[in-house]
Amino acid sequence: MKIIRISTLPGYEEWKDNAKSCLLDYIPPSSIAWKDINEPQDELFAGIKSKKTPPSSPHKPVLKVPKSFVELAQTACCHKDPERFSLLYKVFWRINFENRKLLSQSLDDDIILLNKMIKEVRRDSYKITAFLRFRETLYEGKEHYVAWYEPFHYTLERALPFFTKRFRNMNWSILTPYRAAHWDGENVLLQDNPDPSQVPDEDRIEKYWLTYYAGIFNPARVKKSAMLAQMPKKYWNNLPEAKLIPDLLHNSEAKAREMIDKIKA
Repeated sequence: MKIIRISTLPGYEEWKDNAKSCLLDYIPPSSIAWKDINEPQDELFAGIKSKKTPPSSPHKPVLKVPKSFVELAQTACCHKDPERFSLLYKVFWRINFENRKLLSQSLDDDIILLNKMIKEVRRDSYKITAFLRFRETLYEGKEHYVAWYEPFHYTLERALPFFTKRFRNMNWSILTPYRAAHWDGENVLLQDNPDPSQVPDEDRIEKYWLTYYAGIFNPARVKKSAMLAQMPKKYWNNLPEAKLIPDLLHNSEAKAREMIDKIKA
């Protein structure tokens, strides 16, 4: 059994180099144990040599896959499932030795699982742009905006083009549990394992934002199930306005009735 530990996050480039090497050596998916950086060391199979198993097909691997697979693999590597590398190598192997058009087989079990990962990563990437909130601080006497966000996958880098375009005239930092991104108006600097204490608890703008949010909250249009579907509670830790939501929901029915009574009067 060949053990390959991917030591980077999200890990696409490292996975790609190892996957190419293994494919050229005809090492089948069943003979490789892929590990990500968060998995414990496992020496159980360390002394077992992997067997090279040339496929029955006479052609050699050409290491050529559809362009769409590259994008899918880059996205899937952002998923937190430790099995993502194994799945990608299995699909990579099958494209080369079984079916060049495997990605179009939407009912294939491996493709179903791969597409599920892709969907979850893309959704998580969007949630960063929707639910991240900056707080104002000072750095070297200048305004600097800092945000702490806890994505469910390794999706910070995927969201950066949105922030560098939307807030290109601001100096800002986005901190996540695994990596931070710092923008100076021209370049992005990435930093591993940032210190969350760098994020201020609140800023001078936040109280105005909370007042505004409470003011625009329309009790007559509240649909709790729909709201939770779009903004699940697992994201509330990233939102300063989340502290207002329980009371706003609790009082929404009474306020809605009050609005109706005023209309009828």
